Amino acid sequence: MSISTHRAGPADLDALALLFDGYRQFYGQASDVPRAREWLRERLRFGESVVLVATRAGKPVGFVQLYPMFSSVRTARTWILNDLYVDAGARRGGVGRALLDAAAIRPAWGRPRGRCLLR
Repeated sequence: MSISTHRAGPADLDALALLFDGYRQFYGQASDVPRAREWLRERLRFGESVVLVATRAGKPVGFVQLYPMFSSVRTARTWILNDLYVDAGARRGGVGRALLDAAAIRPAWGRPRGRCLLR
């Protein structure tokens, strides 16, 4: 099945909140979808992060979240890849690779000039 990626917008928020809640649970946090949704809404609303969503057969199956940062040495904006999550049922199928590739390709999501630091 083909995997596509796009920059998350308001229409993605509900499905993205479910994935983000799964991500938080993976790291031992209690499920709290409203909290996950509010966190993402605030980051997107104020441009504090860029979230890329991966879909397969039209269903969101993963995301990556990048936060802006600045490098004094490079005198440039950079992006820190902080969160990467693929739904358990979609793992080992190239979703993570598609998200990493999308994060590394600037024109695919229109980010301001800057290098993505994959950490």
